[in-house]
Amino acid sequence: MKLLTTNSKIDKSIKKHPEYEASILQMLPSKHVCVNYKSCIKTCLAFKGLAKVYPSIIKSRKAKTDYFLNDNPTFIKQLIKEASNQEKRAFKKKKKSVIRPNGFTDIDFKKYGIFEMFLNTQFYDYCADFKRVLNNDNPNLHYTFSYKGNNLEECLELLKKGINIAVIDLPENQFFNSYNVNHINGDTQDFRFLDSKNSIVWLSEKK
Repeated sequence: MKLLTTNSKIDKSIKKHPEYEASILQMLPSKHVCVNYKSCIKTCLAFKGLAKVYPSIIKSRKAKTDYFLNDNPTFIKQLIKEASNQEKRAFKKKKKSVIRPNGFTDIDFKKYGIFEMFLNTQFYDYCADFKRVLNNDNPNLHYTFSYKGNNLEECLELLKKGINIAVIDLPENQFFNSYNVNHINGDTQDFRFLDSKNSIVWLSEKK
């Protein structure tokens, strides 16, 4: 079972930015791998799109989550190997390796030392863990903080520090339009590390 794969948005991003060799780790969310599982599950993309049509997609994502939870040392060892292979492949192509470790989860991969192992790889994620985002000191890791409806003060604090936030484009969230910061359409591409600082990234609600 391969851990690092792509999806339509990653492929679209690569097409727009061919200088990158990119992949994403897509697992199934649960309370064991997501900081705000209860507040996120209703709008989680893991269960939408093609996942609603092809049960094999959900099955594959669940298998990866079970692998991570039940045999974590082997999972991390394989992830490191795949990240290493991707970085080498990118180097040969004269490209930059890019990895999004949390497609539908919010795991703190920093504790595994992965970001320090691959300094020539750009990592990025959406994250709902305020302290993790605030205290991020890895130069090759970019976080976009996720607005969850109950963390507005944290979002505003991070915006003041130049850290971007992601907002779902729903009627109840339109008040964000009044903030005098950069506003970005996050649906055009997925490489959030390319976004200008102090930005609100708008994402459409997926069906």
